[in-house]
Amino acid sequence: MSLLQYSSKEMFSATDLVRKNKFIFDKLNNKEIEKAVILRDGKPSAILLDFNEYERIIEDYINFKNNKDFVSNKKTSITKNNDISDDEYKAALLEIEKIGKNSEDDKKVDKSEALKDFWN
Repeated sequence: MSLLQYSSKEMFSATDLVRKNKFIFDKLNNKEIEKAVILRDGKPSAILLDFNEYERIIEDYINFKNNKDFVSNKKTSITKNNDISDDEYKAALLEIEKIGKNSEDDKKVDKSEALKDFWN
């Protein structure tokens, strides 16, 4: 999973949590927000989740953990094929060169473009 994403309507200061806890809990229970991110000194410090959502996440985690153990024990045999003709080898090298040239072209940026044109 990438970094945790949250919206501004899900962020509450620690002071808001103390003063408006019923409001925050009601929003969580009514599914108005998925989670409540509690900020301390302007930085995320804790997350509140609806208990049913927490149970679902833990259940998914346990299932994933059990399946991971099962999958990691599987062994597959791989056969190695050393037979490749010179023509196939040369064609593959040409394809690699084409891909490399295309990726270099993608990195070039037209510097004459004004910033205001970018936003329009």
